[in-house]
Amino acid sequence: VEGFCPSFVTVHGGRLRQPEALGHGAEFPPLPEPRLPGLERPYNILLPGVGGSGVTTVGALLGMAAHLEGKGCSVLDQAGLAQKFGPVITHIRIAAKQDDIYAVRIAAGETDLLLGCDLVVAASEEALAKLNEQIAHAVINTHEAATAEFTRNPNAEFPGAAMQQAIIEAVGASKTHFVEATGLATGLLGDSIATNLFMLGYAYQLGLVPVTAEAINQAIELNAVAVPLNQQAFIWGRRAAHAPDAVATLA
Repeated sequence: VEGFCPSFVTVHGGRLRQPEALGHGAEFPPLPEPRLPGLERPYNILLPGVGGSGVTTVGALLGMAAHLEGKGCSVLDQAGLAQKFGPVITHIRIAAKQDDIYAVRIAAGETDLLLGCDLVVAASEEALAKLNEQIAHAVINTHEAATAEFTRNPNAEFPGAAMQQAIIEAVGASKTHFVEATGLATGLLGDSIATNLFMLGYAYQLGLVPVTAEAINQAIELNAVAVPLNQQAFIWGRRAAHAPDAVATLA
């Protein structure tokens, strides 16, 4: 700034503009509790997303929630070189007891839930290889986030439909749930950082997460970062799964 660099602009008397949180103060009836998956064997959640958006946070919260309930859990974050804005895949395994988990990485074809916080990473070969149509379910954020390709080719096309179809073919149409989580979370809570906890709430309400809402909320409190926002994101995700039209209208 002292060198008069033209890439800097100083704004006097201004402040960051935050989108209005349209969900603030809205009232919804109590939600029914879903039937949680059984733990006769370890339950495997594959969480593909973008670094810096809270992917590893969701994994840590689920790990703590499982711990609070006396269950076994392992969490493996694959961040690679691009830890921020690059692809991140978290392997989450939850079991009735810790001794039931023999490896932290989810093997090929053993994913029970593909919780796709980013469509591009969720449709990658690495993620699809972990799916088996016999057991897998998928909850996918359909938001089309720009990739690095657009910096080199402004006319690059985003093959969103093809990516969604690849996931449907790997999981089955009846077990694949698409939701525009980024748009809904931003509209309801005023911040897109709430997207991943929104996705977790959505999957939980569908009965695809083997820990209770009480444990997840307690884990959010123990994390002690943006607690009200994260708890609201989780409950709004649950509401979106239970009453999608009402939530979409509000957002």
